[in-house]
Amino acid sequence: MTDSSTGTDLAARVLGDRASRRGLMCAFAGAGAAGALAACGTAEPTDSGTTDSGPSSEGDGDQDGGGTPLAATADVPLGGGIVVADTVLVQPDADEFLAFSAACPHMGTTVNPPDAGGVIVCPNHGSEFSLEGELEKGPAETGLSEVDITVEEGQIFLA
Repeated sequence: MTDSSTGTDLAARVLGDRASRRGLMCAFAGAGAAGALAACGTAEPTDSGTTDSGPSSEGDGDQDGGGTPLAATADVPLGGGIVVADTVLVQPDADEFLAFSAACPHMGTTVNPPDAGGVIVCPNHGSEFSLEGELEKGPAETGLSEVDITVEEGQIFLA
């Protein structure tokens, strides 16, 4: 009936006498690992603040910013910031709010909120960005992608 060495015998016939079940398993595991690593290549950051269809003429929410606020302005510390959803919200100066994609332009890892010194750090490879989203230290090659926001009545909305 079925011989358990059939796979090894077939491999030996196809690949030569040096083929073994262990060697084949290692080869398949290596091919799977190569595929997984290929999926971890440089990612283009997703700009969650824009859509392909452009601005909607229909009212999507209660505010001009459209819908649910990302955060209250009181939640964003002066000289610092927070990460909400896929967005970094910062307040470099009093009543000045900026937003950036939280995806590091190097490999797409979500960056940390600004530290006490106002530096936004990617935990994956250590890229650093200023509160203005500018690249301070690589391996990223560009700054964070800006996201359009509106601020109304103490709330921050995606534009």
